[in-house]
Amino acid sequence: MERAFANLRTALAAVGLGPADVVRIGTYVVGHDERKLQVLLTHLHATWGTELPAQTLIGVAAPALPGMLFEIDAVAVRTP
Repeated sequence: MERAFANLRTALAAVGLGPADVVRIGTYVVGHDERKLQVLLTHLHATWGTELPAQTLIGVAAPALPGMLFEIDAVAVRTP
């Protein structure tokens, strides 16, 4: 998850945006449980503090590639 959130920040920065521009995130976790939720919350709060964007968390059996355990997508909006 640490790498995923770092990659997200890098992708946002590459287009001149930051976490404050994210309006929605989706997270997909293999074998979702309370322990994994706590790890996710740690990274969410480290990135957004107490003002989290809208979020959907989905537990999945398997993501796109073997060995993946977590995936995140984000929608960011550029304000004029």
